[in-house]
Amino acid sequence: MSEDLQINFENLLKLGYAVVDVRYKDYDVCQDSLKLVIARVDSDRDEFYQDMLKQYTSIEFKPSEMFEVWTEILNHKIVTSKALNRDIAIKVAALDYIETVYKAR
Repeated sequence: MSEDLQINFENLLKLGYAVVDVRYKDYDVCQDSLKLVIARVDSDRDEFYQDMLKQYTSIEFKPSEMFEVWTEILNHKIVTSKALNRDIAIKVAALDYIETVYKAR
């Protein structure tokens, strides 16, 4: 499923929401192991992901690369969570992605 993860961040932001996390087996409400955590963004919606990733990684990403980077971080979180058989925090996933994937490009 992680290979097919498609989230329209732009439409969510226009509606005032953002995907801030993806949970892997964090709770058993239904049979799906993947849960999206969507939060209301009250201000600065257009810069939400840029600001979050800058805070987590100290890197300022260009707006044009945010969709790709954020999607890759969410996928990295799912893959890493599955490998560890436990959910990892989005901050941990972002930092690990930057160190092991992004900088290796």
